[in-house]
Amino acid sequence: MLIAVLGVLGLGAVIMALPFLGNIPYGLPAFARQIEAYVLVILPVGALLYGLLALAANMEVPKLLLVGAVAGTVGLAIGYSGLRAGLLEGQETDLSLFLALLFLADVLKIGAATSIGLALARRVISPGIAVLVAVLATAADLFSVFAGPTRALTESVEGGEPSLLADLLSLLLLLFPTFGNPIGFALGVSDLIFLALFAAIARRLEGLRPRMTLALGCASILLAMLTGLLLNRPLPALPFIALSFLLANLNPLIKFLLKKS
Repeated sequence: MLIAVLGVLGLGAVIMALPFLGNIPYGLPAFARQIEAYVLVILPVGALLYGLLALAANMEVPKLLLVGAVAGTVGLAIGYSGLRAGLLEGQETDLSLFLALLFLADVLKIGAATSIGLALARRVISPGIAVLVAVLATAADLFSVFAGPTRALTESVEGGEPSLLADLLSLLLLLFPTFGNPIGFALGVSDLIFLALFAAIARRLEGLRPRMTLALGCASILLAMLTGLLLNRPLPALPFIALSFLLANLNPLIKFLLKKS
């Protein structure tokens, strides 16, 4: 409970403060400041996720799905209200109010992602299935980004074509500020669902390493964003998250697979 509260307070402080800090920290180039913003956001997100996983670990699947549905619906509604009334529409609005709505939407979406990830983890009954989930999720995400719907959506947005689908899918993102900017970068809700899924799997299956899984998962998200920053294009975080799960639990997974072969 305490870790979840600290995560919420830390995320709230970061979201409310970063847009007002402007050129702070002084003397750092823009690239380094962006990396620092990534770290400042991911740390409380990871703490919140860890706390929520512990709080809801013993909750039954129907309750998890109900909590996820309610949190997700309210989060989407708040996110929609904030974006329609706020800066993305180029309208005059109170920045503090916009950031508060952004914070509430992000926290609720994180709660929904955690609930869904925990519910899905109940269906994974062996390390072999966990490895299969990691491989299939990575393959599906890579296909979507480089040859599927995500690529088509990205090309539509970059081409300036108005798209209702693009507006709706933007609600499935967690939006975070950076230094001097209320909208700095985004994470997909699906990425946090899989991060919660892998961490919950590691908690459920004997011999796996839940804390290492979550820690490396958060680090993998940072690595994905850093790589995207270097390449000047957004990259899917899910392959990084899936690989971090395999690396965090490499020894027990190899032992299981060798035992089954």
